[in-house]
Amino acid sequence: MANTSNYFTSIEAIKTIDVCRILYVVIAIIALVMTELGRNVYRPYVYENKIDDFGIADSIGNLGGIVVQLFFTLAILNSPKQKSIRVYLFIMGGYIVYECLQPYLPKGVFDWKDVYGTLIGGGISVLILSIIRHTVRNRTLHKF
Repeated sequence: MANTSNYFTSIEAIKTIDVCRILYVVIAIIALVMTELGRNVYRPYVYENKIDDFGIADSIGNLGGIVVQLFFTLAILNSPKQKSIRVYLFIMGGYIVYECLQPYLPKGVFDWKDVYGTLIGGGISVLILSIIRHTVRNRTLHKF
């Protein structure tokens, strides 16, 4: 029989709908809405009123985007606990590498605030993920 597991998930996990997977989708949607509100409402307000928010408005895309991407990816892959840490590290690393490559990309600009936003958003994601893993009793709702 072929190996049905890989570095980030397994075929069985992908074919399973469980409580955690539904939570991941809900969190990704909430984070997406909050990120877009931050970009389209909070950021213009801060800029127009010349408020010093310590760079939050500048890095809101990275801060919220990492949360969206992490939980959306976890919802797709439905990674088990140990493998979800690999997904987290892969996405965090990807964001930081991408930011470091910005000066070499067309119209790209490296910004330390984006790196900090990524790290803060990643920290928030780990906190949420830890709370889910320690408080939610995961059970299978459906298997395909």
